[in-house]
Amino acid sequence: MGRRSDTVSGPEGTAPRDPVCDGNVVVEVPARPRKRPKQARSVALVEALKIAGREILEREGREALSNYRLSDYSGVAVSSIYEYFPTIDSLIGAIFEDYRADVRLQVIASIEALPASATLYDGIEIVLRTGLVALHRWLQVDSEQSIKAAYYGELVRLEIVKPERFWISMVIPALVQRFSNQVLVRDREKAGFLAYQAVTALPRALLIEKPHYLIEDTTVRMLARMIHALLTTQDPE
Repeated sequence: MGRRSDTVSGPEGTAPRDPVCDGNVVVEVPARPRKRPKQARSVALVEALKIAGREILEREGREALSNYRLSDYSGVAVSSIYEYFPTIDSLIGAIFEDYRADVRLQVIASIEALPASATLYDGIEIVLRTGLVALHRWLQVDSEQSIKAAYYGELVRLEIVKPERFWISMVIPALVQRFSNQVLVRDREKAGFLAYQAVTALPRALLIEKPHYLIEDTTVRMLARMIHALLTTQDPE
């Protein structure tokens, strides 16, 4: 990814384009909902739209998801859909954010549920395996959104655009806290930063360039050994 220059371009919800143009990567700003619901009825309506949209995506594919199909499936008028989601891309983006939040909660719960005999390496494997499988699954559901999110996420990680809260930013602290006695590196702040960068950047590189690596067991083992060594190798006296 470092061989290409990243350029933020294009209005929200514009038609998909080839991300590589003249040797540069054109990264679109993700489409956003028009507004956030405030009243309980509106919250329920938006939630119903996201659930319906996700079910259509998973069962019928990206091409099947349109405002008219969503209206028919959810029972919500097209005019009400437009009120919150001006484009289908903005709806998919909201669904993707919910999906990432679900994965975050799943990983943290899995770490907390590990038995007392579990090791730091076990926890690292859970984080990586769950994250990589989730990336691969969404890639199958909507490859275009996955690639867009990966490129944009790199700009966020590098603080080229306004940062958002990555799901992994909560998972790494939970992992270190659960296995604090096994983290032997002296400079925990630096090690935590490096681990965070590795667990955010490398999976995106796999998704963009080597997506088949996401579901290979050897990928999890290689990454887990690297991060485990980073956190457990004692500094020389």
